[in-house]
Amino acid sequence: MSRRPPRRGAPHHPGDAGDAAAAAGRAGSPGAPGDDAAETGRAGRTAHTGRRGDGRRPGATSTPAASEHPSPSPLRLPSSGLAHEILAAVDRQSPAGSPARPETASPETPPPALGPARIYSFADSLERGHAAAAAPAVPPERPESWVTFELAGELYALPVARIQEIQRARGITRVPHAPPPVRGIANLRGKVLVVVDLRLRLGLPPAVADERSRILVVSSRQRSLGLLVDAAHQVLGLLPSRIEPPPADLMDERSAYLAGVVQLDDSLVIALDIDQLLLVPDEAATPSHTEAGGPP
Repeated sequence: MSRRPPRRGAPHHPGDAGDAAAAAGRAGSPGAPGDDAAETGRAGRTAHTGRRGDGRRPGATSTPAASEHPSPSPLRLPSSGLAHEILAAVDRQSPAGSPARPETASPETPPPALGPARIYSFADSLERGHAAAAAPAVPPERPESWVTFELAGELYALPVARIQEIQRARGITRVPHAPPPVRGIANLRGKVLVVVDLRLRLGLPPAVADERSRILVVSSRQRSLGLLVDAAHQVLGLLPSRIEPPPADLMDERSAYLAGVVQLDDSLVIALDIDQLLLVPDEAATPSHTEAGGPP
């Protein structure tokens, strides 16, 4: 089949060559050479139109559907406010693609400070929060040490912290016109020690000092004084909660030295207040040491 040559001056398109090749393929046999010519023709038309086989222009990128990957929503910042308020507002905004979270007020976030003194108010709120967090816990109860001693067959106790030492009851010298219940004085390593007879102080009958008698050297009102007792026993560790207050019907101004009562397995221990014990009221007159049945 003959083709008419193109007219002179007609524009030449690249797709014409592809059309000619496709026509040549159709005119020939149905074998491979014709198919190749048809493919060449389609390639020429594709190059002429500038589109790919899938209908998109070269270099175009596919964009996912909006429902599958939503675009991130911009963060909305408040127009004004303190730093902790802005950060809290940003943190409460839901990130892109996540469900919105309900806004809940954090108990640890201090309230917003308003007014001209907002800087001071904000600093005060942080300091109060730090003080509350650093508040010390209630310490566990610790036992206290008490020294027990005997007077007329009864047990008494004084705090160990107030007792300096315990000496044998020897070398007590009587002092004329000494105020009761002073038993006398003793020599404590070159120092004069005033010795108080606790039997006389507590209104108990006097007794003669023997080998079991002891002098408790105690500290009271920045002074060192001696307490004459019948015998010294042991040191007990007592919890403060175990020391019960003395019965109300036994308490008056003359018994202010009673600090409490401790119940042991087979006996009672009377705890004494050393400072109140050495305050002697005027009406608490007791027999002098001359009535104690002989020399000390």
